[in-house]
This record gives sequence, C-alpha cells and structure tokens, in this order.
Amino acid sequence: MKTAQALKLLAEYYDKPNPTEDDEFLFTEALGYLIEETKDPKYMTELAWHYCSKKRFDIEIKYLEMAAEYGYIPAIEELGYMWYYGQHGEKDYKKAFACFSKGAQGDPDQMGSLWCRYKLADMYRFGCGVEQDEGTYRQMIEEAYELVKEPRRLNDPYPEILYRLAGIRAEEGEKEQATDLLRKAKRFMAERLSCEAFWGHIEVMCRIVRKLYRLTAFDPERQDFYDLAYLTEAPGTISTYCRGREYRIETTDEPEKAIRFHDKWYRSFEELCEKAVIDGEKATAIYDEFYEWKVTA
Repeated sequence: MKTAQALKLLAEYYDKPNPTEDDEFLFTEALGYLIEETKDPKYMTELAWHYCSKKRFDIEIKYLEMAAEYGYIPAIEELGYMWYYGQHGEKDYKKAFACFSKGAQGDPDQMGSLWCRYKLADMYRFGCGVEQDEGTYRQMIEEAYELVKEPRRLNDPYPEILYRLAGIRAEEGEKEQATDLLRKAKRFMAERLSCEAFWGHIEVMCRIVRKLYRLTAFDPERQDFYDLAYLTEAPGTISTYCRGREYRIETTDEPEKAIRFHDKWYRSFEELCEKAVIDGEKATAIYDEFYEWKVTA
C-alpha cells in the first residue's frame, strides 16, 4: 500500500453512507499503514474514534494513549472522557481532571480544547476529582460560550455548551432565553448527526430535546425526527410521512420499553437513530424530510 492509496481509501470510506464490513476492514488497514509510515497522532486518534463508534473501547484507548504521547489535544481530550465515564471499565476522576486540565490550556481554536474546558467545568460542578464549586462551573461555561458562540466546525462543542448554559439561564429564571439556547443546540446537533449518527452525540441530542420540552410546550408545527426523543418517552402511536410514504411509530413499555418504526423494533430512541434506514439512508441523515406528524396517546 502507498500513502496516496491509503488516503484515497479513507476518502472513499467517508463518502459511503452505509459502509460494508469489507469497507471498514480497508479503512482500518489504511489508517494502520498511515500510522506506521507517518507517526502522525491525527491518524492514531482517527482510528481510535473508529473503534469508539464500534464501542471497542479497549482498542480505542490503545491508540489514544499512543497519540497523547505526542501531546495531541484531541487524544488527550478523549482520554479524559474515557477516564471520566469509565468507558473501558474503570473510572478515574483524578486522571480525567488531569487530562481535561491539560487540554483546556490549549488554544481555543485547537481541536479538543473547548471540549476539555466544558468537561473541566462539569467536574467542578459535580465535585469529581476536585472540590465542588458551582461558581467556577458557571464562570467556565459562560467563558466557553463566548469562545464558541460563532462555531466554525460541526464538531465544535456548540450544542453541548449551549445545553449547559440553558440550564444556568433556566435556574436564573430566564426561561425564554434558555428555550432559545436549546433550540439552537438542537438545530446544530441535527446537522452534526446528519453526517454521522455517533451514539454519544445521539445521547446529547436526547437530553437537549427532553430538557427543551420541560421548559416549553410541544409544538407539532415545528416538529422534526428528533422530537421523537420526547414523543417516545410514553406509550403511544405516531404517524408521519417521508418521501411520499407513511411511517408509523409505536411505543410500548410492556413487557419492556420498545419502539416500532415502520416494520422494525428498537429498544430505545437512541438505537432507532443508530439503525433506522429509509431508501438506503439513515433516518438521521434525512431528519428534516419528515412531515405531517400525528400523535395518538
């Protein structure tokens, strides 16, 4: 394999809406070759993210640690997440705090730095690995918002920071401003998910939608695919149209929670986002093509 061939394989993989197992094999082989030839931590982190999307956290952490040795902020940031959530089986808040602190010192324009800043703020809020300090949390989120309020990339933590700022505004009694922040977060996250339905981002979208409808009444005229995160919380039936065809969504909680989308069953809205496909495209990629929603309790 040559470098040009490896780069071509990467580009082709990302252009495919539903890559096959063979595509994934060639993709990982290409990244492995580039890592060996260039020692570029960017490729190490890219391969780590691939295994994260497959929930192979043992392999993910191997490549993240490799990239972190080069001082690569995105890898340091992701390692912080691994230790914070214990994704590989063990939580260690002290290690997470060290990772986020180091990453937060980077240039705000550097990939990963802003993610470290808001997660560091979370650690102060909940007293994880550091003494609890609500004031520091609020200050850090306000500062992070000023740095991200005009996002330039879909992977900027714009919706994550807006979600937290909305919580602060709601506690301050600024309900209208909090609602506006959540709607902006929802629109941005929808665009991100239309490119890649990564499970971690799906979970954030669900939190955004559910918090939104705790603050404001549900408006069927403004509905899109992601409002199902709210609508499927309780048993009921929903009908909608997409590309001229009717689709029915049924939610049941007996004997356990399940969602039927058209003719297939899913265990949660998160799984529905990950797996539902229409005309060979993920439902998340065409989230704004659904219309004429009807809800029956």
